[in-house]
Amino acid sequence: MDNATERRWVLYGLLAAGLIFSVVAAYTGIPAGGADNYAHYNISRWAFKYPHLFLDHWGKPVFTILTAPVAQFGLLGVRILNIFFGCLTAWYIYKLALHAKLRYAWFAVIPAIFTPIYFTMMSTAMTEVLFSAFLVISIFLFFKERYFSAAILISFIFLVRTEGLAYLLLFGVAFLVKRQYKAIPLLLSGVIFFSIVGWVWHFKDFWWLINERPYATGMESVYGSGVWYYFLVRMPRYFGYIIPVFLFSGSVMMVIHWFRSGLKLYSDSFLLIILVLGSFWGYFFMHSYLWWVGETSAGLYRVMAGISPLTGFMAVYALNDITVNKQWGRVLSVAIVVLAGFLTISSASFYKKAARRDLTADVLYRVTEWLKRPANFKHKLVIHNPYFSFSTGKDPWNLNVIQNGFSNIASPERGLPDSTLFVWDAHFSSNEGRMPLEKIMDNTDFEVVTYFKPDIPFTVLGGYDYKVVIFRKISGGMADNHAILQTIQQKEMESGVYHIELFDFEYPFTEVEMNARRLLVTDSVDEHYVYTLEGIEFGPTFRLPRSVIHDAGTHLIRLTVDVLLEEVVKENSLLMVFSVEGNGQTYHYVASDFLKQYHEHGVWTATEFVFTIPQGLKKNAVLKSYIWNINKNKVLIDNFKLEVIRQVI
Repeated sequence: MDNATERRWVLYGLLAAGLIFSVVAAYTGIPAGGADNYAHYNISRWAFKYPHLFLDHWGKPVFTILTAPVAQFGLLGVRILNIFFGCLTAWYIYKLALHAKLRYAWFAVIPAIFTPIYFTMMSTAMTEVLFSAFLVISIFLFFKERYFSAAILISFIFLVRTEGLAYLLLFGVAFLVKRQYKAIPLLLSGVIFFSIVGWVWHFKDFWWLINERPYATGMESVYGSGVWYYFLVRMPRYFGYIIPVFLFSGSVMMVIHWFRSGLKLYSDSFLLIILVLGSFWGYFFMHSYLWWVGETSAGLYRVMAGISPLTGFMAVYALNDITVNKQWGRVLSVAIVVLAGFLTISSASFYKKAARRDLTADVLYRVTEWLKRPANFKHKLVIHNPYFSFSTGKDPWNLNVIQNGFSNIASPERGLPDSTLFVWDAHFSSNEGRMPLEKIMDNTDFEVVTYFKPDIPFTVLGGYDYKVVIFRKISGGMADNHAILQTIQQKEMESGVYHIELFDFEYPFTEVEMNARRLLVTDSVDEHYVYTLEGIEFGPTFRLPRSVIHDAGTHLIRLTVDVLLEEVVKENSLLMVFSVEGNGQTYHYVASDFLKQYHEHGVWTATEFVFTIPQGLKKNAVLKSYIWNINKNKVLIDNFKLEVIRQVI
């Protein structure tokens, strides 16, 4: 196939892919990026009404300027534009491979857009994809000897993502090697342009890009840190297993070719090492370092989408050195086509799983429905999660309508009118908002109104159990929020109970072994029987058939039991278990530690556990609940009760 025909097929393929991706995006939720998608969209959507948002440092001025027009058509407009940027990036990766005269140049497109994390990020409203477009096109322009254009374009990458600042130095080295000294000053074009615009138009400060930066270091990070090789060992999770093979082999081949060229500093081989390997691995290890030291990094895989298209070039660079005869060449061509198909399918599978991964979606939807009720919608909102300004359609920069966080964290009630609603979100309020639930619960100027929790419990950043609690501001209030929340939860439970089973141990069991474990005890009130778990691993078990569970709605299992620990019990050695079995297999399993509720040995303590029954139970499913006494400790139990509840909220 000649180059002209191949170009047409690649172009048609990318156009078709872009159309298909856009349709998929229209019918699926955002698969990655979380609430940052809505934060970026909110900035772009309202930038024409509030022009200073075009210079919002966190939103990234270049990204906002390019996405603001399409944001007027909704979030999908921004997502489709990102898909366009992704396909454009793949097109220039292909053109770069053609310029380097690499065989199988068309294949560069496949890893470029079908690396799992990149394919997923293309359907978001995040900055990584546009960042990759600026980087790849700048590299292409450099090798096409359009040095001024390359310098000017890469100078703006810092205003797409902050990491882009490092590329000014990298391209500066490349221009020095190429002796293109006149292009070097142009690397400051973007920074100088926006410094002047911000100085004259809004900030009255030429150094606003530094002084207004949102990622100040040196303060305590809410994101944590990890080992320096975190992104390296987890590469298969976001790149898959095949792409890393191309990545490492292509990197090695580039270095080998430079050695073969005699280590010439002015050769294209060395320039490829600077701009391709330097761009990829420099960015990669910079993020690894930031995660290691705990500075401005949350260890998110998605940041690697900013450089992942470069793996397309490395893939064909690695394939280029495979020399085979004509017969085996056909086999290799077929193998590459099959590999392209496999990468496409595996990326689609990754996207599908990622789209299902937002465990907060149902809670956020229910909260939004509550907020949009006329009686609630009229009140001012205070939020930390940017999703709620997007979902309610409220103007996030009109402080009379909605406010992002408190103006005074130490005294959050200050400056807020009575009846203001505060939406406390376990992730954003506790971390970014630095407002733990206990702090707002103990503030008597705020009163709990209602709360929302997920069907399946899970924890978020900081180890918090995810939920959303809504408060109303009432000056001089004396509310006991802990009691109010407990009452709300209790009413929710009681109103939905429709099936009860009980082990009270007052009556003999038919099973001899269980009956032998009934102990008669005498207290200040009367005599009654309890049950001992001493020497056994599993306590009495509730078994519910599928037929007991009603079909409509979300259902819970509440387990209550009085417990007395007669000896010290280790953490996670006494558990309440809820499982669902079918066809001889357990396909749902949750366990909770008694010690989270039990604080004093030798004292009877009432405990309560609530589990969500999973959707789509099989016809022959059996729901089981039991106490797992792993170390066979001396434990007494009484009043072991199970309730099946239809969730009201």
